[in-house]
Amino acid sequence: MTSAVLLAFGMTAGLSGSLSVEPIQSYDSYQSWFVACDNTLTCVAKGFDDGSGGAEIRIERHAGADGELVASISSNERFTPSDIRIDGKPAGLGGAAWEYTSSSDGSSITSSDFTAIRALIRKLRNATHVTMGSEEAIPLAGFSAAMLRLEDRQGRIDGVTALLKSGSRPASSVPAAPPLPHIPSHPINARFRPGEETKLIALVRADQKALFAKEECQDTQQTPEAFALDQAQALVLVPCIMGAYQGSSLAFIARRGSGRAQRLIAPMPYLGNDRDRANADYFTEGSFDPATGTLSMAAKGRGLADCGVAASWIWNGKAFNLSAMSLQQTCGGSEPGDWPVLFRSTQ
Repeated sequence: MTSAVLLAFGMTAGLSGSLSVEPIQSYDSYQSWFVACDNTLTCVAKGFDDGSGGAEIRIERHAGADGELVASISSNERFTPSDIRIDGKPAGLGGAAWEYTSSSDGSSITSSDFTAIRALIRKLRNATHVTMGSEEAIPLAGFSAAMLRLEDRQGRIDGVTALLKSGSRPASSVPAAPPLPHIPSHPINARFRPGEETKLIALVRADQKALFAKEECQDTQQTPEAFALDQAQALVLVPCIMGAYQGSSLAFIARRGSGRAQRLIAPMPYLGNDRDRANADYFTEGSFDPATGTLSMAAKGRGLADCGVAASWIWNGKAFNLSAMSLQQTCGGSEPGDWPVLFRSTQ
């Protein structure tokens, strides 16, 4: 991933929002596969082709005994169901359980049928790769570990709802989905006086001169921005780094009038994350919406947008609380920007 994406996970002392003691959401990589679960324990397992054909296998399941289950095989290149082979042998994905679609943009085959998906998974667990009529192959190294992680996170191991490691435990033993948190919008009514924004940005630049030097900030030719949060405080975004296609800013909570500022460190926690990457201190393509009090960022891992991180935080009058986050560390897949959700909330 590019430095802009990696920087989005750095930790530096500063003003941060509230963090849960141990997050529910998780992201884990297993060789060629990864599995991401959000804070409601909806989990997605993905594997991609070795090249740039945009081929992927995706298995998504919601938490709970009756959680929705969807499996799909797709590619930006056209294929037919009979083209799908597992280690060179026909996958046998025909019939009413699988829905096939195809267009000039590619092809996909999808199922929500538990029995059909379980049969596919049990074919994949001891195989090495899947092909779809082209030279591109989706490797299966790490597939079984990813599926076991998904089912362990949802409490399905050794139960009748498990797809890989099933047993006699009843469906009623599967925990319900954790409740969706409510992070209410916080409309900002405060406004700057004429000329105050420009003056405040200059004061913050002077106050934080040492930090800008330490971070080796560049003259990116991007325009800094400031937003009143209330009558005493403001959010200030100062560009620091410019990459090939996106820029990253440092953010500050500043005192209106004096410009005394503290760097904003925004929470981005998830299980499996290194402690020194549990927060965001660079805001790539950072923006702020006063109508909802929402600070947002989105960092592409590369220009294709087939990997990266995006997050939003809502100001509550004292701190920015995480309201949404998506992450995909591995580059690939058939849909640019289709990064698994790690955190969601209601507003």
